[in-house]
Amino acid sequence: MIDSHALVGSCAQVGRRVHLSAGAMLGGVLEPVGALPVIVEDDVLVGGNCGVYEGTIIGRRAVLGSGVILTGSLTVYDIPRQTTYRRSADAPLRIPEGAVVVPGSRRAPAGFAERHGLHLYTPIIVKYRDEKTDASAALEEALR
Repeated sequence: MIDSHALVGSCAQVGRRVHLSAGAMLGGVLEPVGALPVIVEDDVLVGGNCGVYEGTIIGRRAVLGSGVILTGSLTVYDIPRQTTYRRSADAPLRIPEGAVVVPGSRRAPAGFAERHGLHLYTPIIVKYRDEKTDASAALEEALR
């Protein structure tokens, strides 16, 4: 299901039963040679005004809350599993299956940024899909 103003770049790979909400953007890749495409696996919900770029892989049944931006240069913080995810030299950024990701922030490093109370954007996994998440997505199934 693709809502209004959604954009899917060339070479992006999108699985079955994916919902791209209004204003969502998936990057693709034509060059440079060897760059990785964006991959969105089956049953993913991409919320409004989300952006997925730079070879990011979204695992099956994941949910990206409205406004989430994912790029290879960002660190994703996983609160339930107490770990982080990031692109490495030999692997893309991969969001785990069933992860529920929302926009968040973290304190900027010391010095000027700290004195001015600055924070940086960061995506945060707050939970993994459960019955409550599935119930919220039930309306989407009815629309199909």
